[in-house]
Amino acid sequence: MARYITKRRRRWYAVVEVPKALRPAFAGSPRFLQSLETESESEAEILALPIIAKWKQQIAAARQGLPIITDPEAEDVASWRHELASAPSQRDRDALEFILADKADAMDRQEKGSGDRFFKLATGQWHMASEFIEAWSSSLTDIEAKTVDMQRSDVCELAQRFPMVKDITRANMSKWVDELTAPERKPQPIGLATVRRRFSAYRSFWRYLQKQNVVPSTRDPFKDVVPKKTQKKSKADIGKQRRPFSAADVVWLLQLAQAKGDNQLVQAIWLGMWTGCRIEELCALPVSAVAADRICIEDAKTEAGWREVPIHSQLAPALSEWVSASSDGYVIPKLTLNKYGDRSNALGKRFGRLKDDAGFGRQYVFHSIRKTVATLLENAEVPEAVAADIIGHDKPTMTYGVYSGGSSFERKQAALERLSYPQSLLTNLR
Repeated sequence: MARYITKRRRRWYAVVEVPKALRPAFAGSPRFLQSLETESESEAEILALPIIAKWKQQIAAARQGLPIITDPEAEDVASWRHELASAPSQRDRDALEFILADKADAMDRQEKGSGDRFFKLATGQWHMASEFIEAWSSSLTDIEAKTVDMQRSDVCELAQRFPMVKDITRANMSKWVDELTAPERKPQPIGLATVRRRFSAYRSFWRYLQKQNVVPSTRDPFKDVVPKKTQKKSKADIGKQRRPFSAADVVWLLQLAQAKGDNQLVQAIWLGMWTGCRIEELCALPVSAVAADRICIEDAKTEAGWREVPIHSQLAPALSEWVSASSDGYVIPKLTLNKYGDRSNALGKRFGRLKDDAGFGRQYVFHSIRKTVATLLENAEVPEAVAADIIGHDKPTMTYGVYSGGSSFERKQAALERLSYPQSLLTNLR
């Protein structure tokens, strides 16, 4: 929280930097800045929360190309809450509430219902959803930053659609699901899988509100409003499933990457086709994790992913060369980090363009090479448990999945040597 407040002279201010790329949406302004009218740092941290949440919501809207909604009412509400909270006595608070009631009456004369809404917000009887977004997202310390940003964006959209917490009801959520998935929705309907993902973020936000005693612990506005995932897959679902490349296709993609002079992509494909590793694992692979006969994957997606992968005889010469030539300590050198510290993001996009240019559809991604390796191992009659230990998959059985220490290195090595690709195509590679 401290990074969102700053002290100028004796007063504290709320401050949020606007990302450079988004500044044109805010008239070129480099930052949001607002006085909190207090000399107390602890009080400033509390007063800043709804203001920061509002700014974050506006930034998220700009990032998604959505309309930026400013809300002067929220600032006025925050100011009144501060005044009421800092009243030195109940008598002073009562006097302030009397003034506030007069203001509300005047607002009602201008627009029926607006005064009542303002009074209840200012006195804390009602709450804006945006008040809690920043504090909630800051509490998500056990998930990746990229996931936090995605969930924050989802909840900001919820707060834009239903600004008042009291309006987040089961009936409204059910109607909203119908709106999001309606065939006539422009520019297009949202798939149920995406809706389920969004509602997962909403439930997390709702649990936070319950812990803060903002909403009752017994109320669940999201229960049964999104159709559950059916076991039987539709034709459309089957058509969208990720597919493996054929062995010949993998070599062809390798040749195309080589023809483009994209050495990093050549390295990634060559490593992937002989190991079955994920692109994230390959791009994060330090030279220190490569031994004479094995690769140690120690920063995997799952517990089963922490493993030793034997080095295939076809991979060994090139891998040894890359390790010796590395300029930055990584097997695939000179990759750039994205804002989440991921080295694979840009390379994954380049692979996407490569396979698109080659005529492969959305069902094919870099992960499809991993599927290719699994398919080749199965066709070579490698036992599933051994293949799982090579690729880094969980084994669902109690005996192998819980009690077994895994396949021996020698057995994995023998199994991996059964991988083969069309030799006539491989010989054409430089």
